[in-house]
Formats: sequence, C-alpha cells, structure tokens
Amino acid sequence: MLGLAAAAAAARIARLVNAGKNASGLTSKEIATKLAITEGRVSQILNGDGNVHIATVARFLRAMGYELSISAVPVEPGRPPLSLTGRRSRREAVKESEKSYEVYLQKFLTHEGPMEVPMIVPSDDTLRTVPFGSPAPVAKVRVSPGGRARRLPLKSDGWQAEDVAVHRVGT
Repeated sequence: MLGLAAAAAAARIARLVNAGKNASGLTSKEIATKLAITEGRVSQILNGDGNVHIATVARFLRAMGYELSISAVPVEPGRPPLSLTGRRSRREAVKESEKSYEVYLQKFLTHEGPMEVPMIVPSDDTLRTVPFGSPAPVAKVRVSPGGRARRLPLKSDGWQAEDVAVHRVGT
C-alpha cells in the first residue's frame, strides 16, 4: 500500500507539472532556460521519470507562474483531515496542555475532632459541600504536563494564596 501511495503521488505530481506547462504556454526549452537545467531533465520530470524533490516541483511550478500547495486527506474513516492553517504558538500549545486546579480548605470531622484539609480540585469540576459547610477557596494553580506548578493571579478578595504551599509529587 505504501509503494502504491508513492507511485500515485508521483503520477499526480507529473500531471500537475504538465498542467502547469500547458496553462503557461511555455515550451520545454523555455522552462529549462528559466530553471537553468537541461531540456532532458525537464522531459524526465514532465514524464514522471525519476525521483523528484518537492523543492524541484515548487521551482517548476513557480517558473510557470504557479505556487505549489500541499495537503493531505485521510484514507481511513473517522481520521481527521490535516491542516496547516491556524498554527498555535508554542506558548499557546503549552497553555492548552496545562491543567488548572483550585485549592480549597474543607472542614471534616475526624476521630481527633474537626480538621481543615486542603483539597485540590480541577477547575472544570464541580465541588460539592459537606455537612460542615462550604469549602474555603485559598488558591488557584496551573500544572504543566511535566509537573511544574505555578500560582495563577488571584481574582477575588477571598483568596489567601500565601497560605498554600504547592509541592511537586513524584508519580
């Protein structure tokens, strides 16, 4: 299947280059002169003979007044198409892969009596109250895929970020 895919791509490239030649009205000799190559090499590429680099195809098409555009389509159902538009910056990609958490202090009744226990909850999760009252928010943190935590800016007066120490836990 892989060899067939390569052969089909080579045939499509040859048809594309030939279509560019026909649309441009240039002769093989004129194309060879523009690209500073021999007419024999132009003939090889137009006939689909030999291995052609993508850069060579791009130069051929540019000499004929066109720009090469490359795309890929899925061959399996359900696989998403590839797209080069809208590339994210590295900073945006890192930000998206980080997870945000909210840190709360919650009172629980233990055998030693009432105790405040810190709870770390994903920001998109719903926090439920317990019989001893609502949890008290104390901080927001963002954790990278590598386990590095950083405190987020505080939004309300109720946050007491200095009360919470964030420790990296090995897994």
